Amino acid sequence: MFMIREILSYCIISAIGLACMAVLYLPICFLLRKRVPPAKQFAYFLFGACVLIVLAATVIVGASKTSAADRSLNLVPFRVFQETWGMPEPKKIAQTAANVVMFIPLGFLLPIAFQKMRNLWKTALTLALLSFTIEFTQYFTGRSADIDDLMLNTLGGILGYLVFFAASKLLRKKRSPRSGRSHPVGKS
Repeated sequence: MFMIREILSYCIISAIGLACMAVLYLPICFLLRKRVPPAKQFAYFLFGACVLIVLAATVIVGASKTSAADRSLNLVPFRVFQETWGMPEPKKIAQTAANVVMFIPLGFLLPIAFQKMRNLWKTALTLALLSFTIEFTQYFTGRSADIDDLMLNTLGGILGYLVFFAASKLLRKKRSPRSGRSHPVGKS
């Protein structure tokens, strides 16, 4: 029950943030409507909103509550699964799941918004660099920097890319002409 409440709180905060950003973006969308197709603007907006939500959840929220003396650094992979960090098991599981889940939309939206990112390795590297930047920043804002978070975030980004890849394959398959016909109907 705790995990569901924790994840729902992240979702509610994200939905409120997304709604606020949409209101702020509407004038920009109106100004760019003739130069950038609405579908592309929507992809840019969603990707930008997801990045801002992730930054808010990882860097901004909680930074003021802690001091630089409270920070910690973990460079040992998979340590999150070995130690409790003084945290109850449900909260540890919720945080582990959140580290994966919050990067899934980024892995899905990055190749949609930016055509040059339609490669698994480019997407994974870009999101790993974003995660590294977040962890690096967290260390200097008094929070913990953790190699496990970096790996889990990157895994989430890869899962998001795989969803994008599967969805694009399905859409291409639906759009392609039937293999049994070599010419359009009605022409000989």
